[in-house]
Amino acid sequence: MTYLALLVGGAVGGILRYALGFIPGGGQFPSATLFINLVGSLLLGALYAVTAFRKVPVPIRIGLATGVLGAFTTFSTFCLQTSRLALAHLPLAVLYALVSAVGGPLFALFGNQAVQAVLRRREQPAKEVST
Repeated sequence: MTYLALLVGGAVGGILRYALGFIPGGGQFPSATLFINLVGSLLLGALYAVTAFRKVPVPIRIGLATGVLGAFTTFSTFCLQTSRLALAHLPLAVLYALVSAVGGPLFALFGNQAVQAVLRRREQPAKEVST
C-alpha cells in the first residue's frame, strides 16, 4: 500500500510541478522553481505538523510527503538553474541560491509552526461565555 501511495503521490506531484513550471518569470531568474520549492517547503512543514497531532497512516504520509511534495519540489533543477544563472549573471545566481537556501527552511518552519498553533487551539476546550 505504501508503494502505491508513493507512486500515485509522485505522479500527482510531478504533474503539479510540470504545470506550475510555466509560471511567467522575471527573465533569467528562475522564479517558477523558487516559487515551487518555497511552497513545497511550506506544505511539507505543515504536513509534518499535522502528522504530529493526528494519526495519519504511514502510506498516506509517505504518499503526500515523499510522493507529492518530493516530486513537486526539485533540488536538481535548483542546482542546474543556479549553475546556468551563475554563468550568465553571478550576483543573481548568488541571490537565488541564498533566497532558496534560507527561504526553504524558514517556509518549512513557518508552515509547521502555523499549523501547530491552529491544531493546539482546536484541541483546547471551549471557554464558557458568561451572559
